[in-house]
This record gives sequence, structure tokens and C-alpha cells, in this order.
Amino acid sequence: MADCKICGLASLADLHIANQVGARWGGFVFYPDSPRHMTLETAKLIADDADQTGLTIQRVGLVVDADNDALDAIVSSLRPAMIQCHGKETPDRISAIKSRYHVPVMKALRIANMVDIESALRYDGIADWMLFDSAPRDAVLPGGTGHTFDWSLTSAYNGKTPWMLAGGLHIGNIADAVATSGAKHLDVSSGVESQPGVKDHAAIAAFVLAAEKQDAPDLHKQG
Repeated sequence: MADCKICGLASLADLHIANQVGARWGGFVFYPDSPRHMTLETAKLIADDADQTGLTIQRVGLVVDADNDALDAIVSSLRPAMIQCHGKETPDRISAIKSRYHVPVMKALRIANMVDIESALRYDGIADWMLFDSAPRDAVLPGGTGHTFDWSLTSAYNGKTPWMLAGGLHIGNIADAVATSGAKHLDVSSGVESQPGVKDHAAIAAFVLAAEKQDAPDLHKQG
């Protein structure tokens, strides 16, 4: 069984359906250039309602090289269970964010070759989670591009920090992705959308159901 993070949620209805079908995390993007960008006002409304209605899905705030002022505002509005750093944040910056907000921090890394997998070890034991993504190095956006990468590269990762697989995942390739990478945690965004920034609730449900049916091979240790 692989558990799921549905990233780029845009509304309370998106969060409710992700919670209803059993996704473990719901991601909210705080990056103005993204079609999935979430305003602070909307984030607060969603967080308030989610807490009042007792949703169990964990809210994740995705940021790109955000400074402390920006993070203060995001944490105050969304009250996330985790912060996802999707920029060029250093290990020292990850440690500083953890110390400031006292929530788990995930570091996203773009994977194109074995060197990228090896570089992930810089964050091992510092980040609480790693996310192996596929965004091309010349992409305008740091993620959510719909591109995949060579999933077999992840078998070389021997760190202790648990990780998620992202990048171009959808209902049609989820079985191959899990079988090839051994991933136990999946992150999907564009693969469950009808258009950029618009989530397809039926696709979310189908993706989570398919993930629950996967049995990842034991290629490496994960949390």
C-alpha cells in the first residue's frame, strides 16, 4: 500500500474529497507564479473549516525559497502539519525552519541522474522527509510540470530520511512507478487535474484507490 499526498489543492472542496478518499496529506502551494498559488486569506478559511469539521488529512504548505516573514504569514494562516521546501534551500535553512516553526519539514529535490540522488544525502537526518521530483532544470515552475524521471534511480538512495515520489504520476503509470522505484509514499498534482490548478475529484479518488492497491518492492528502507 502506498499512501498519498494530493498537492496543489485550491479549495475546501478539494481538501474534503482528498480527506474523504483517504489521502494522508493535502498540499497547498504558496508560490505566485504557479497556477495553484493559494492566497493567505483562502488558506485561513480552509484551515479554520478543516479544524472545525475535524478533517484528519494533514495540511502541507509548499514554499519556494520563502523568507521568514513569508513563512510566518503562511504558518499563521494555514497552520500546516508540515512545510515543504521546493526551492534551493540549504540544509542549514531547513534546520532553521524546523527550529522556528516546530513542524516537520520536507525538502524537494529535482532528480535527473545519480548525482542528484547522492546529493540528497546532504539533507539526510536534517529534513524530516525528502521528495524526489522530476521538474526539468529549465522549467519555469519548481514542480507540478507533469514530467517523469528515471524511477529506478531511487533504488540507490540509502539515507534514513523517508521520501515521497513525485513527478508526472497519474492513474495510468502509478503501478509502474511503485514497482520500479519501490516508493511507499506518492505525491500527485497535475495528474489529478482537469486543467492546471483545477482538481478533478474523480481522478483524486481513483488515484488514491489505485495507490492503496500497490505493494511496493523492498528496494530500500523507507519510513
